[in-house]
Amino acid sequence: MLIKFELENFRSVRDSMELSLAAINYYKEHRDELLEKTLPGLSGVRFLRAAAIFGPNASGKSTVFQGLRTMQDIVLRSASMPSSTELPYRPYLLDESSRTKPTSFFVAFVSEGVRYEYSFSYTATIVTEEKLSAFPKGREQVWFVRKTSERQNGNLGTHINGSSFLRVPAALLPLLNDNALLLSLLANYPKYEGSIKVKPVVDWFAKGLMMLDRGPKTISDYPFSGEILDGEGTEFQRSFIQNMIRKADVGISETKVERVPFPEELRRSDLLNLLEEHEQPEEYKTVVFEHDSQFGKVKFNINDESDGTYQLFSLSGHIAQALEGGATLFVDEIDASLHPILVREVVRCFLSPGSNSNDAQLVFTAHNPCLLDEDLLRRDQVWLTEKSQGATELYPLSEYSPRNDESLVSGYLLGRYSATPLVPACFGRCDSGCEGEACGD
Repeated sequence: MLIKFELENFRSVRDSMELSLAAINYYKEHRDELLEKTLPGLSGVRFLRAAAIFGPNASGKSTVFQGLRTMQDIVLRSASMPSSTELPYRPYLLDESSRTKPTSFFVAFVSEGVRYEYSFSYTATIVTEEKLSAFPKGREQVWFVRKTSERQNGNLGTHINGSSFLRVPAALLPLLNDNALLLSLLANYPKYEGSIKVKPVVDWFAKGLMMLDRGPKTISDYPFSGEILDGEGTEFQRSFIQNMIRKADVGISETKVERVPFPEELRRSDLLNLLEEHEQPEEYKTVVFEHDSQFGKVKFNINDESDGTYQLFSLSGHIAQALEGGATLFVDEIDASLHPILVREVVRCFLSPGSNSNDAQLVFTAHNPCLLDEDLLRRDQVWLTEKSQGATELYPLSEYSPRNDESLVSGYLLGRYSATPLVPACFGRCDSGCEGEACGD
């Protein structure tokens, strides 16, 4: 379960900003949809099953998503990278001081019933700071702290302080590159006691955190949901996908994975000739949808379906996996090519304790203001982005203290909470000669 994520000096984010999934007790709506967790040190704190980020184009909504995905990638991959490989360092570029400052990430989460806090800072070539703490009994247990600084002779000096709670194996320290996280290195050597102890932390990044970037349609005959249907997933996941597609009113009665021969023209292409030293595949997998008609069942290839059907199917497998595993699912542009009623039902899958018995979470970015309906989201579940002098700012809707009877949809569209584009009519000028005034063209 995600509690909080913070990032600083990453892409359009200059100053430190946070996304919190802790509920505000003042708000009484939808209290039955909150997560009740018994966490030492956080008594009385409830948590959100879902959160939404709204804002105009290019305001930085996706930057929050990209930041957490970058943090996840560095945790899971940095210890396996060559020492010469640069880290994904993308600082804020619109002021001189930020261009050379480290990027910083911080996350607070729960894994296997224990609360953890983990953070690190880095540049293109160096992890400058790293810290891991646990709160099994409420008080902070600092498991390790790492700091890297430049010595007088120009060389780098790395200091790692373990603790009685987690002993860092001395045999691993010579293997720690400047561009690698200690947490990532520990995960690669599971025989050590310290490595075993951090396993719930690494598992949360690997399995408890799911990042899905939707955006423009990318054609694939065999997306992730197809793998689940073909036997890679569980019975729950396969059933969920079938039911979701069947009930979405897109005219599909069943979804299947079929194996079809490679077209002869493709076999003769240069693409397969590149594989001549290997056995050339005889067939490939594709997803087909069955539609009922007056002639019986009619099959359509996934690439013959609409963008909306493709996106819904692609999304369904990730939803099923998150719900079954109790994971935190981030979806960028959840409303891309989907009707708002379908998106509402996707969100309800996570909000309802009946369909979300494993306490999964959904965090999404969106544009459609219909999703701001107070019948769907609490006021503390809505976050907004806008830019100030080129830098992204992320803030909760609760800062504006909207009334219980206030229409969030109207307030958002009227710019009451900022986070809306300031666009003059006709973009300032049209062929009719108007400048910034409404016209009938």
